[in-house]
Amino acid sequence: MIKESNKKTRFEKKKKTIAQILADYAKTAGISFLAALIFTLLLSFHARSEMIKNLYTNVREQQKIDEQLAKQLITKSDLMKDLRQKKYAICMQVGLLYEAAHDYTNAQSAYEIALNKARPGVYAPYYRLARVLIAQEKFKEAQDIIKSARDINNKRLVKFKTRSYIEMGDKYYSIGKFLSAAKSYEESKYYYDKFINKDSIVDNAIIDRIVTAYTETADIMVKNGCNSDAVRFLKKAEHYRPNNFNIRYKLAIIYSDLDPVKSVQYFEKLIEEQPQNIDYGVYSKALMKSANIADWEGNPTLAKYYRYKIHSLDIFINNKVIYKNDIEIYLDSFSVRKIWLKYNLKGKFRIKNISQTDIYKLSGDFVLRHRSKEKPLEIVSRQFVSKKSPLFSNGGVTEAIDVSFGKNIFTKKELEQYVIDIYLYKDEKYKTLVSTMQVPLKTVKNN
Repeated sequence: MIKESNKKTRFEKKKKTIAQILADYAKTAGISFLAALIFTLLLSFHARSEMIKNLYTNVREQQKIDEQLAKQLITKSDLMKDLRQKKYAICMQVGLLYEAAHDYTNAQSAYEIALNKARPGVYAPYYRLARVLIAQEKFKEAQDIIKSARDINNKRLVKFKTRSYIEMGDKYYSIGKFLSAAKSYEESKYYYDKFINKDSIVDNAIIDRIVTAYTETADIMVKNGCNSDAVRFLKKAEHYRPNNFNIRYKLAIIYSDLDPVKSVQYFEKLIEEQPQNIDYGVYSKALMKSANIADWEGNPTLAKYYRYKIHSLDIFINNKVIYKNDIEIYLDSFSVRKIWLKYNLKGKFRIKNISQTDIYKLSGDFVLRHRSKEKPLEIVSRQFVSKKSPLFSNGGVTEAIDVSFGKNIFTKKELEQYVIDIYLYKDEKYKTLVSTMQVPLKTVKNN
């Protein structure tokens, strides 16, 4: 006979010990704490990004406040009265007030007085005086002030001259005097190179300024028909950035008229790097001109090589490369739905072939990213053209391409910061950016 007291069924609940109850409680509390911690961290990261984003706005607002305060102080008293009898520090402070108020004439006078009172080796009045002279576009006077300090290996002097020439270059650049800007930046680099321990960020910032100024100068030369001068300035830019694609591409384009053989030399390297960004028409003409030159010089083997290059490149381009001008992008619809605490983004796109060539293979990357950053937040890849379903020339259009992003977006303000880059490619090595669109803030339907 089975005793009922010893008989257990699956429906009976097993009693938990106090230790088990405490363990379950601790587990629940731990999960709750972890969830709260993660949520708090997300909020703190968001707040930090907002703070960084508003940093420059706050600086500009502070500058406006400083300007207003400076003007109020100036109107209440005649700060320039008997300033020559005042100490160096007072003269500097008066100059700073006038500079903050954008009264550069009086700031200049105050700094000139301060400069006469400064001890040897003190370069602050030199720097401030150069600044206000540059602001007034008194470049010759500013250069005289900068040069008046002796060129000795003094760290403070080197820093003063480096900063002064950068600011002079920035002022020249802002008024469109790009060549003068480039020369000022080069002076800045000359002095900065005297530092033993250089900051790579500062060094690159100076070089980027030099390169940009020379490139802008070259562009103006091209517009004025002075291609030889344009080459001269681009070669200066190339000296600082020998691997810069845009500089070498500009040289390749200009040389296609001046010196086709040199043009081909540039194009041969460029097409290995970014064939999708090369104007094949210009390259082909440079090759044909080079072939003709080789014929005239009695070198038929070289001429044959150039002509063969045209044929092989034609095959390469047709099979591997898609150009931005070959394609049109249509947005049929885009839905922006808020599901719980995040926005769900879905779009329908179509691709139209407006080139003269049928396309038998085509894929695309739809890249969601912050508009001020290159790093993608999410990439959705799709293949929509194949040999079975080609995209015919002169107007062929794909079926609708569905794209859905899973990125968690919590606010409309955050959504405003995002864009979608669309890269198309026949070969994954050679992706072409054909479109960048702002993410819609509400659902749209275009068909």
